[in-house]
Amino acid sequence: MSEAGRGRRSRSPLSTAVSVAVSLPLAVSLLILSGCAAQPQPASSTAATSTATGATTAPEASPVVIDGVGLAILQNRPDYGNRVLQLAVTNEGADPLTVTAARFSSPQFESVAEWTKPTEVPPGLIRQLPVQLGTAICPAPSTTSTLTVTVTDAAGTSREISGRPSDPFGVLERIAGEDCLDDAVAAVATLIVHDDFDVTGSGADAVAHLRLTADPGRGSGSLRLIEAGSTILLEPADGSTWPLDATVEGGDEPRQFVLDAVPARCDPHAIAEDKRGTYLPVTVEVGGDADAPSSGTVYLRSSDTLRLALYDFIAGSCGLATG
Repeated sequence: MSEAGRGRRSRSPLSTAVSVAVSLPLAVSLLILSGCAAQPQPASSTAATSTATGATTAPEASPVVIDGVGLAILQNRPDYGNRVLQLAVTNEGADPLTVTAARFSSPQFESVAEWTKPTEVPPGLIRQLPVQLGTAICPAPSTTSTLTVTVTDAAGTSREISGRPSDPFGVLERIAGEDCLDDAVAAVATLIVHDDFDVTGSGADAVAHLRLTADPGRGSGSLRLIEAGSTILLEPADGSTWPLDATVEGGDEPRQFVLDAVPARCDPHAIAEDKRGTYLPVTVEVGGDADAPSSGTVYLRSSDTLRLALYDFIAGSCGLATG
């Protein structure tokens, strides 16, 4: 099983795992379908943007332009759980440029995030360069940031451009809140989704019984677990949320909850294209630390094993299984 980390770390949202027999052909078929979700396409700075890894997104705000190069930052949906940031570089000039290096820094992270793979940016186009964010500092001293890119023109002349990038979607403020809430929760209790779940019924009547444990044995302070919410793929068998309504204190015995889950939808493309449907949102309130975020939602990230097992369960319940 996976558990929430403690203290400062290169955090990913509180992890979960499950050991369940998986129908490999079905899981592979779902993953193949998901590969159809995004294909790299030529893009202008006023149309779709393309990432160095092929994903696309539509820009909705102008970058900060310095010396003919636009600088912005954002996250795509698959980036959230992995704490990846996209460095969006726009070529505002008439000739191609090659980004040979990019460095992103902010006081809210302990280390600099770097991109080192040479990437061509044609005139009028945008490239998104994914970088891994460093360990969070909590509370965040500031969410200001600096993006420095080294570019080379067609003649081979290199120059360095540095400035505060546009953050049109406020990703740094959101990330600071998520990082520090996750740290505050982990200081009180470890949240675990157990390595097995039972399924009762079959076909459209199948129900998955997931077990969630809050273990505050090595923690301090208090944590109120309010409810767990539905996702794009999973919802409660009864009601709109899973009420938890429990408070755990550091040093207490573990508390366990059973979440009876059914598919939230059965259309295959929604299942194949979704990137957050197996992240379980849990609404919490943290007490005992005046500097910690007081309330919010933590997202329990599925391990690959759990994700594939849930795909298998949903496909079987929806009649999508092929073997």
